[in-house]
Amino acid sequence: MSLSFKRWLAAGVAAAALVPGLAAAQSAPVAEWQLDTIIQPSPFRGVHGLAVAPDGEVLGGSVVGQQIIGVDPVSGKARVIVDRPAGQADDLVIAPDGRIVWTAFLSGEVRAISGDALQGKAAPVQVLATGLPGINSLDFDDGGRLYATRVFLGDALYEIDPTGATPAKQLLEGMGGLNGFEIRGRTLTGPLWFKGKLARVNLDDPKVEAFAEGFKVPAAANLEADGKVVALDTVTGEVKRVDPMTGAATVITKLNPALDNLAIGEDGTIYVSNMAEGAIFQIDPKTGGTHTIIKGDLAVPGGLVAVPKAGGGSTLHLADLFAYRTIDGATGKVTDVARAYASNLENPMNANYDGGRILLTSWFAGGVQMFDPATGAELGHVNKLAAPMDALMADDGHLLVLTAGGTIHKAALDGSAAPADQKPVVEHLVMPTRMIWSGPDHRSVYVAETGAGRIVEVPVDGQALRVVVGDLKAPEGLARLPDGRLVTVETGTGQVLAFDPETAKGELISTGLKGRVGLEGTAGMPPAYIPTGIAVDDAGRIWVAGDRDGSLMRLSPR
Repeated sequence: MSLSFKRWLAAGVAAAALVPGLAAAQSAPVAEWQLDTIIQPSPFRGVHGLAVAPDGEVLGGSVVGQQIIGVDPVSGKARVIVDRPAGQADDLVIAPDGRIVWTAFLSGEVRAISGDALQGKAAPVQVLATGLPGINSLDFDDGGRLYATRVFLGDALYEIDPTGATPAKQLLEGMGGLNGFEIRGRTLTGPLWFKGKLARVNLDDPKVEAFAEGFKVPAAANLEADGKVVALDTVTGEVKRVDPMTGAATVITKLNPALDNLAIGEDGTIYVSNMAEGAIFQIDPKTGGTHTIIKGDLAVPGGLVAVPKAGGGSTLHLADLFAYRTIDGATGKVTDVARAYASNLENPMNANYDGGRILLTSWFAGGVQMFDPATGAELGHVNKLAAPMDALMADDGHLLVLTAGGTIHKAALDGSAAPADQKPVVEHLVMPTRMIWSGPDHRSVYVAETGAGRIVEVPVDGQALRVVVGDLKAPEGLARLPDGRLVTVETGTGQVLAFDPETAKGELISTGLKGRVGLEGTAGMPPAYIPTGIAVDDAGRIWVAGDRDGSLMRLSPR
């Protein structure tokens, strides 16, 4: 996977001085389009680590959403406790002194804030440790010493200075993905994500001792009052109770796949998070009875494309980061095609349709996956790409890949390396996010160049690009209306714009998306972060994915 974006950082953000601006957009009658929210907003953009506050409020952390959110377990009412970008939390814990302490997975930091934040009071965020990409789980021992692990972008156990005065001290490495763990006394108990086992570590003599197996992918393990272990399997959705002496396990309940973490309240109630559903569940430890505290229909909606049905109508295909989903254009029904971690799906961020295939791209995973739109079967996978943002099928059988580094280049479907003398179709684009063919002859593509604030046409034969329209504020997503005009989302203003690709004559479709689109990336990530998806169905209606609020919106001509 690639987290290095030096090329697009070095490219700069200066666009050409003379570019055609969007003509007459301000005078267009917005009232001609009706905005409806088809899938309602939800609080979490993926929910991961959980903690139970002293008053019983359940705290959930979101890496992509970069927030720590408190949820009332009775009413389900949610409130932001630590807002973005500081709230980027993969796991979190209430410290002995009352602080909230969490792991900022992408930024590689351990952070803390005063317990005053639980009372809604402003407080500064303290950084306790840095330089730990993939920092994942953490907990305090009974004496107030703090420990944390790196997973996915590293594989190590550290002791963290709770004051932040001294650097993190590495204790172990190569454990096999020691994920959501708990410490009691001086013994750490947790899952080995990549080995399918539960293990314990004596922190006075750090060694990994496995004591239970039989998991597909164990994601988290916490201790009940009697010492029994409650563990999650993210692939099967099972919540298990495990005897730490014998390793024998029984299933307490079964939820949907993509479980991430858990916490156990003072009364023994079990709380479980599901990242693909933005959900927190409450489980009775005796009966296994389950109550949904909070849940979203979508997780982190990104790239979107509409595919016509044979009998009329359209199906929307959505890259939802933790899932690949379809939405029926007539009913709004959401269907899971695949979920990350429970299948081969690799955190899709953008979706396109070309050559009879759905093309899902992920800059984080560095890959493009291809699916049959009718059956959902995976047709191929090209990985080891440098931060791909979007993809199309070239006429010669290669993939045409748009990258965060500002290039469009060809990639072989079998993943073989490109010839040494092969040059990119284009270079030096500034944070491009979307690419569609300009016409059926496939001679050129239109590209939403988000960082430069413009839409450009790029010939695939390497000739000079043409600026279609400029002076836009962070355009993301690109689709075509039945009359040939292009539509994009200006995420900097929350507007949807339509324009003629030849004359740049424009129409302002909607002004109602401010705060719902354009989720900002954390430092070191592509600024576009999660591409805002826009699609046009067979009836000419415009669909927009709300990457900030988790919604799906539809604009219909009146």
